[in-house]
Amino acid sequence: MMPGIRLGAVLGFEIRIDYSWFVIAFLVLWSLSAGVFPARLEGLSAGAYFVMGTLGTLLFFVSLLAHELSHSVVARTRGVEVAGITLFVFGGMAHTKGEASNPEDELAIAGVGPLCSLVLAAVFWLLVRLGGSLGWYEPVLVVGEYLALINLVLALFNLLPGFPLDGGRLFRALVWRHTGDLTLATRWATRGGKALGYGLIGLGALQTLAGAVVGGLWMVFIGWFLRTAALTSFEQHLLSGVLTHLTARHIMTPDPRTVEPDLSLQSLVEDRLLREPHQGYPVLSGREVMGLVTLRHVRAVPRERWPTTQVRDVMTPADDVILAPEATLQRVLESMSGSGLQRVLVVDPREGLVGVISASDVSRWLQKERVLGGVVPNSRGKLS
Repeated sequence: MMPGIRLGAVLGFEIRIDYSWFVIAFLVLWSLSAGVFPARLEGLSAGAYFVMGTLGTLLFFVSLLAHELSHSVVARTRGVEVAGITLFVFGGMAHTKGEASNPEDELAIAGVGPLCSLVLAAVFWLLVRLGGSLGWYEPVLVVGEYLALINLVLALFNLLPGFPLDGGRLFRALVWRHTGDLTLATRWATRGGKALGYGLIGLGALQTLAGAVVGGLWMVFIGWFLRTAALTSFEQHLLSGVLTHLTARHIMTPDPRTVEPDLSLQSLVEDRLLREPHQGYPVLSGREVMGLVTLRHVRAVPRERWPTTQVRDVMTPADDVILAPEATLQRVLESMSGSGLQRVLVVDPREGLVGVISASDVSRWLQKERVLGGVVPNSRGKLS
């Protein structure tokens, strides 16, 4: 589930606001009501400035929502599933399930956001021009001028070539199209995002030293966020590739130790759990896989009943924890989550039990992927 408070759905996309959104909403409202609008239009009451600030704040976030909706609509038309949109302290985020399948789709999905903001800027500017000629109430025109300017700034900022900003995604798509290597393109775009983040942090530090403490600290926070988001997005890209291409056979521990279904829990604890590093064992009757027993099963039974309770009485049945060797890592994680045991058994129809996968096995592989930068072995164990 996405975090935050659910507001509803627009065009089939669930809309939520993160709790951090209230921080930026308050800051924008305060900035507009106490600073921007009084400086632009003098002589109004505090209440009038507050109404102007509230209208400007709401329409600013509607503009952000429209920006993210444009990404989501184009992503959906290009075959990328979108879970929903969340507004938070640094703007908005469309939660996609997967990535574009080719650079052309990525260009379209990334490029439509800044284009939407430019269109909104033009629309607000034209409304201000029209309203000025028709004699509209001046505070309304001032709010319109602000919205035209802020949407223009939003478009230009998002075009900066730092991942995961739209400009960074456009840069990634161009590198991807030129090299044919999405991971390499993502790595280059991530470096751009880190460089942009460090640049904003440095600029914010200079502003703070010059006396613009609030603006400077805000710039530092934005820079820190961009740097962190760039690194996180790159790791998510690697994880996405691993979940899709890595299989159970790649990460399983082969030839696992097993136990028989009629073994007592007392013997299981004394002869296995206390003597060996494993916390779970496949249960086999001959070559037939019966289930999985773990330390968790044992703990659920009172100690005085261990001598008379057999493994078969407490184990999780095989059907709930068996996967084929060709199952993807995504399927492995789903199975672990469904059973709650953080273990699965890998069973080949011809060979029988061939391996076991624990959560620690998955963690080790993800760490290798992070260090090696996204290489995945093929069915023969060669890197691809």
